[in-house]
Amino acid sequence: MQRIREKFKNKVWFITLAFLLLFTFAVSAQDGTVEEQLPQEPQQQEENYTKADAFQDVMFLLQNYYVEDVEFETLIEGAIDGMLNKVDRYSYFMSPSEYEEMQQEYEGHYGGIGIVITMRDNKLTIVSPIKNTPGERAGLRSGDIISAIDGQETAEMSQMKAVDLMRGEEGTDVTLTIDRGDEEPFEVEITREDIEVPYVEKEMKTEEIGYISLAQFIEDVGTKVETAVADLKAEGAQGIILDLRNNPGGLLDEAVNVSSVFLDEGVVVSVRQKDETERVLKVNQEIEADTEIPLIILINKGSASASEIVAGAVKDYDRGKLIGSTTFGKGVVQSVVPLKDGSAVSLTTARYYTPDGNYIHEKGIEPEIKVELDVEAIQAAAEDEETEEDEADNQLQRAIEEMENMIFVRDFQDQKAVGE
Repeated sequence: MQRIREKFKNKVWFITLAFLLLFTFAVSAQDGTVEEQLPQEPQQQEENYTKADAFQDVMFLLQNYYVEDVEFETLIEGAIDGMLNKVDRYSYFMSPSEYEEMQQEYEGHYGGIGIVITMRDNKLTIVSPIKNTPGERAGLRSGDIISAIDGQETAEMSQMKAVDLMRGEEGTDVTLTIDRGDEEPFEVEITREDIEVPYVEKEMKTEEIGYISLAQFIEDVGTKVETAVADLKAEGAQGIILDLRNNPGGLLDEAVNVSSVFLDEGVVVSVRQKDETERVLKVNQEIEADTEIPLIILINKGSASASEIVAGAVKDYDRGKLIGSTTFGKGVVQSVVPLKDGSAVSLTTARYYTPDGNYIHEKGIEPEIKVELDVEAIQAAAEDEETEEDEADNQLQRAIEEMENMIFVRDFQDQKAVGE
């Protein structure tokens, strides 16, 4: 009898073990997720098993066992995007439609809310709102973290996916959940518009002070800034304030061209690639430079990339003064590489250095005169029709005061030189 009982127990144990090996269910105690261990084909020996083998296995599992059908192209695009996101936050994959949207943006038109974003510390972060867009009017600020878009959390979302969600037809709404420092997260509903960015704007702030606002470094902005300086001088400008606040950057060559408006010789920026190959970009001699007119550049946390190249060159050559707050700190260069199927890759290919050899990545550029923007005053001015926005802009007002002093000192020195 004892032998029969032991034989029965062994048989039950064998059947149970076989069942567990073929088809195992497990329930997570933390989130209640039901997990199933799928039958597997015999694997290679562990010492010969590579990541490429793992990739093929995961593709096999997704195509054969995922609960819904998944397009093969979708899996490949996701794999490419994952590779790029793994290396740094500035490299990413663009589908054909996304690449086309990027090209349209550089032409100056797209449907959206008008903000520039990046991934910082794995968080979707606003670099800057673009002037006179729904994003700026909604009160979005440089440094704001977008934690959700229309209820979809951004923690594991790619930058291009976030851009795709925020763009859309004019007149439609999108809701962003914003994390801002120590404040409680809050939602902002924004109506999309056709975003047409006025990349270069100019005006006389006083009878002697010309003002140029540069929104982004797209094609031909260098010559437009050159023309703006000439026009303002013709109107009587004795000094120029160049506003690069909330300018996220753009084309490297245009950063050189804008710098060349105020510098007549020398290195603007040096670019170093992986193999230490260095490309030195000097002042563009085809741009007519004015090296004498007093210059102030306004910068802030939203001034990034190409903006920092211009600010760094002006600072290193002591060509003008920087006023505002520390810049964003993006010291790497991306190359956009179109692929044969119409998609494209934006890949970090180099680091850049200012004329003095400074690498400003993750550090930014400090202004000579530090002035933090009075955000509350700006918001109050926007709500009060009788208050001019310029009056509430304490950074701009400080720049005007400093420029008046610079013009006075220059005129005094000129008169003194004539008297001698």
